[in-house]
Amino acid sequence: MRRKTKAIWIVAGTLIGLFFLLGLGYGKEKPVNGIYTGLLEAFDIKGEKAVFAYSLKGKVGIYTSDLHGKNVKRLAEAGEGEIVHHPVFSTDGKTVLYIATPKDKEEVKSSLYVVNIDGSEKRRLYAIDSLITEAVFAPDNKTIYYLQAETFTNYSPIARRDAHDFDLYSLDVSGGQAKRITTMKDYRLESLKVSPDGKEVYVTKQDDQHAKTAEDIFASKHKVFRILLAYPEKIEPVPLQGIKEDVFDVEVSPDSRWMVFNSIANPGTNENFQYELYILDRQTNQTRQLTYLKKHAGAAVFDEQSQWVYFMWDKKFGEGDPEHEWYRVSLDGKTVENIPVVIEGGASLS
Repeated sequence: MRRKTKAIWIVAGTLIGLFFLLGLGYGKEKPVNGIYTGLLEAFDIKGEKAVFAYSLKGKVGIYTSDLHGKNVKRLAEAGEGEIVHHPVFSTDGKTVLYIATPKDKEEVKSSLYVVNIDGSEKRRLYAIDSLITEAVFAPDNKTIYYLQAETFTNYSPIARRDAHDFDLYSLDVSGGQAKRITTMKDYRLESLKVSPDGKEVYVTKQDDQHAKTAEDIFASKHKVFRILLAYPEKIEPVPLQGIKEDVFDVEVSPDSRWMVFNSIANPGTNENFQYELYILDRQTNQTRQLTYLKKHAGAAVFDEQSQWVYFMWDKKFGEGDPEHEWYRVSLDGKTVENIPVVIEGGASLS
């Protein structure tokens, strides 16, 4: 059955590759010229602090700032030939976890690092000759969950090599042996989040569970899925009323009431796809559009009071390398504010 699914994905990958090459905007854009200068998309906030990755003169570092983009300090810097990315806070805000991977995409290996918020006691927690794409702390600060790809290949002759055969893993914060939680070998898992009560994990992935042909996969949508950690074989799509297009970048509010994600706001047009943030009220199951900025509103994080959504906006989406700016929007969508970030030795990002 697994061989059949992979064969279908090979054909589907070819169709998707053709669609992308035709310039119709399939999927989410990635850097085309290597590591670009500026903010990387993934970030986190905790209390009055933010943590993010920033590339300056070809060197990527992990930085912290306040929620106004000021008082920027560098926590860690990538080693030679590495990039560092996807920083997240521990639940108590005292530690930052981040991923280090080679700049050379042909080298398939990853390391997980932790460092104190003041930059002290940096240590490598885990290393493996596979690709780890995202990692987060569990609410109890005792466990780390991460997404790992088993293979790095191209599923079609015209597609670029990329990570595939994803599953969810866990690791004790003290290190030791990793534990595989799922056995999906999914084509792509993204946007890893743990529920505030620590009982569920959310990811986005293609809803291809019942696909029998390449056409079925091509017609399927990228959706939010819930994985019950007590029963990891039980993987359920999260209903999002009124949303018919692909969904990415999911985030759950600390009070568990809200879920924010991005999706295509202009389907069926001849323009480049525009990704906006949408918000689900989990008490009423009502979904509404939250931003109207055009281009690409991406990775989002709630503040601890569940009053604001902080997010990255790519002002150059569809035009080449990303150029991210940091924003926040109130939950009613009425207030949208740009947050300039000033890096020492770099320009103001506003």
